[in-house]
Amino acid sequence: MQLKSIIRAFAMVASAGALALATSGAAAQQYPKEIAKLYEAAKKEGKVVWYEAAPLEPMQELTKRFNARYPGIAVQLLRITGPQQYQRFMQETEAKQNIADLLFLSDQPLLQDLIKRNHLAEWKVPTHDRIPEAFRAGSFAYSPYTTDIAIVYNTNKVTPEEVKILESSWKGVLDPRFKGRFALVKRKCGACYAGVHMFTDPKFANEYGVKFLRDVAAQKPLVYSDNPIALDRIIAGERDFVFWLWESIAVTKWQQGAPVRWVRPSPTPEWGNSWNAVSKYAPHPNAARLLQIWLTSDEGAIALQDVYGSATTLRGVPDTRKFTKEAWYKPIKQRYDMDWDRWGKNYELDMNLWQSIEDSAVR
Repeated sequence: MQLKSIIRAFAMVASAGALALATSGAAAQQYPKEIAKLYEAAKKEGKVVWYEAAPLEPMQELTKRFNARYPGIAVQLLRITGPQQYQRFMQETEAKQNIADLLFLSDQPLLQDLIKRNHLAEWKVPTHDRIPEAFRAGSFAYSPYTTDIAIVYNTNKVTPEEVKILESSWKGVLDPRFKGRFALVKRKCGACYAGVHMFTDPKFANEYGVKFLRDVAAQKPLVYSDNPIALDRIIAGERDFVFWLWESIAVTKWQQGAPVRWVRPSPTPEWGNSWNAVSKYAPHPNAARLLQIWLTSDEGAIALQDVYGSATTLRGVPDTRKFTKEAWYKPIKQRYDMDWDRWGKNYELDMNLWQSIEDSAVR
């Protein structure tokens, strides 16, 4: 089912039901404007439910830092990736069984659909004007950091010469020496699609395209079911590198001393990710806003950099990420920007094709 089909599947909400939801949502979204009073109201709620798509380990550390600043509010994390988060939220909304307070949605077209359906709370965080327009969806949602695609490798398994081959071009993976030595991930998520989105871009038809993806599969990679699993198995030495993960997923392990580094050939897909938005029907609207305020604050931005490793989108925050000072680390040379219209139209079709190609790698 394509993203547009997923959206259409939820289009037949009865108008009376939608009105009831809007009315109950408006009543539930009363909150004080001052942060001190908002915190007091949030403590009375005592809880916030956060749907997010990132690996749990760094997000759990992030919630500890939030609780250090604002104790007395239990943060319930649910990791739900890609379109599945949208689907779950819509199913709960239609059933009037509202659970989620704060969403972290990686699919920008689906975020826009939630805005059109009037399911998200419209309000400005205090740092609204410090977040570039490209990383905010009106005053409905904010992208606190960027994500970029990277080839993550085990430093004990890949030689310096081979690193140069991999970083020189995305086609470096086709070098005969890498046959049977790397991994892929078979999962549907925003970061999972970003590479496919670029490789199937019509302007790269002669350089990459479906043929390139088939050539990658012909290299006989090992296919894992999820990104954190693939990273753990690379660290364990089961394969030498993953084609592809994203930079921040490797940061936590690198900070823990794991033998991992990463390279980002050009052009590198980079985009605003994890659009955080308060549900219009949040059971804990004060706690949801307080968490969103913290995530988009200077303290939250630095915490995200420290524990998750992604570059903040908040202007005026220094880059505190330690790995950027390492001799082996190289910044992005040329960024690839997403075509969100094509993303929305082709996501499911492209991902089904890519997953069928991945299946051929294990036959």
